[in-house]
Amino acid sequence: MKRTRLLLLAWALVLGLSACGKAPSGTTTTAASEPASTEAPAPAAKHLRMPDGECQTFNPYLANTQDEMMNDFAQARLYRRFAKEDRKTLYMRPELAAEEPKQMDAEGKVWQIRIRPNLFFTDCQGNLTDKPINAAVFEHSFKMALDPVLKQRAGDNMSIYITIVNAKEYFQQTPEAPVKWEDVGIKTVDELTLELTLAAPSTQMNVMQAFTGYGTVPTDPDLFTSLMENGATAYGTDHTKTLYCGAFYVTDWVKSSAITLKKNPHYVFADEIKLTDATLYYVENYQTQLEMYLKGDLDSTALDAEIAPRYAEREDYLSYPARYLMQIEINRGNTEKPILDNMNFKNALWYAVDRVALAKLEAATPANYIIPDTSLANSETGLLFKDTDTAKSYREDINASYDPAKAKEYFDKAMEEEKVKGKLTLELIISPATPEQSLCAQFLQQHLAEIFGEDRFELKITENQDRANLMKTWRDNPNAYELCLSNWSRAVTDDSPFNVFDKYSEIYDMKVNAPYGNAFINETIFLQTTDPRVKTDQAYNVELAGQMEKEALENRLVIPMFERNFQYLVSPKLLLPLEVPQPSMGFTMRPWLADLLP
Repeated sequence: MKRTRLLLLAWALVLGLSACGKAPSGTTTTAASEPASTEAPAPAAKHLRMPDGECQTFNPYLANTQDEMMNDFAQARLYRRFAKEDRKTLYMRPELAAEEPKQMDAEGKVWQIRIRPNLFFTDCQGNLTDKPINAAVFEHSFKMALDPVLKQRAGDNMSIYITIVNAKEYFQQTPEAPVKWEDVGIKTVDELTLELTLAAPSTQMNVMQAFTGYGTVPTDPDLFTSLMENGATAYGTDHTKTLYCGAFYVTDWVKSSAITLKKNPHYVFADEIKLTDATLYYVENYQTQLEMYLKGDLDSTALDAEIAPRYAEREDYLSYPARYLMQIEINRGNTEKPILDNMNFKNALWYAVDRVALAKLEAATPANYIIPDTSLANSETGLLFKDTDTAKSYREDINASYDPAKAKEYFDKAMEEEKVKGKLTLELIISPATPEQSLCAQFLQQHLAEIFGEDRFELKITENQDRANLMKTWRDNPNAYELCLSNWSRAVTDDSPFNVFDKYSEIYDMKVNAPYGNAFINETIFLQTTDPRVKTDQAYNVELAGQMEKEALENRLVIPMFERNFQYLVSPKLLLPLEVPQPSMGFTMRPWLADLLP
């Protein structure tokens, strides 16, 4: 799920293209040249130039947000969503899979996936290798993603849409409670058939959804294992220690500078890829990005909250919801500051935040809710959760959530109850070099002191590069932090509002914040492992999501403030696959599917 800088997310891609071509006759092949007299003219080069985050690894199982774009350009999945010709919507399509998953039992617990024949990896020179992509390769890849020693990020994500028998148990096993791979519900039936056994029934769509993420990218078994040593792997540490199966392959990687890609002629849908090559530049500073774009050196640029308002009237300006809610996380388990778990204090924070003013400052949408505006209640009709009767029944008007007088009253009660004399000083941790968080923190620092009294309250702002790891230390050190800003996002929530609350429960393995301690949410979230309707009945999913959001809001588990928007300038020459990103398919730009006009 992901909390990152806007720059790293600007072209975050939950979906991508990829894969290879026909079987080679030898080990590594190159196309034979035609005589010059019969050779067709080479198509005009279409070189895409994009800003990107600082890529850390090409290993898809370790990849984080900043690594997504490269993986989506250069690696394939079993299934992927592609743009329709009308450029208005996307549709799910088999990519490395030959067809949709086939249900093998009456309950929907056993599924088979057929792999396309004659698939092979491509190397960093664009040559087709003799390394096949088949069912056994996928099984080995998933085994590596779930490896209990490597402990890679992908292991946490393998049970989002479906629950594979013993997959999580294998990933989380201990020496005292070992689990054999043979007991995991992933099996090779034959060369091109993979069989999945699930703990709960699933729909065909959910099975496909489960294999669209970059954590399910196939990797060559020989190369991956040859680079393993001392409980780690060097796979993906540079572009030569990776094989490719996507729409592009990487020809060069200058770390902290640029990634150079070329179109992969062996990709299964190579004839649909219009770009000839691409360069992904790491440009950390938004102003530098903007200057490069205005000079014509980039085909797009992300805009931060400070810059965006100045360019909002331009024809090349594009904005859409980012799925990220900025919120205050409260370490309710901090024993040195017990006031953090005082309900009156949490109410004081709730009513002290002027969400409308803050959102205007951030060029965002004010939010007193937790389920983002991108979450669908009905994928077929496009009904958003926020527009349902369920949401309207308990969500209050945004203006009612700001009441300085009420905030001060609650604050005074909390201070009295906790016997706090003098000034209460709290530390707010934020990510450095993140304008959105910096603006928000400064706003809170000033306005909370004005409401609570400068002689009674002080908010100190601390930038911490390793904020996420600091948060994780609460298990051993409950006083590791007091308050922090976070902006969570998970693609699964686009069509499953229920899963917004994974991170508020004990079931969420990736969570870094102290336990929220809400029994109702813990019990309800656990239903996804026992009640198949959570994943097969969207109306039921929405009903439970509403109950959990109501519970979380009433108990002030977090203090939501605003929902961020992605904001860009996009060259008129860059024809994106979608005119406007669609919530039902994930809010992403998919630039590898784009075209460049003359």
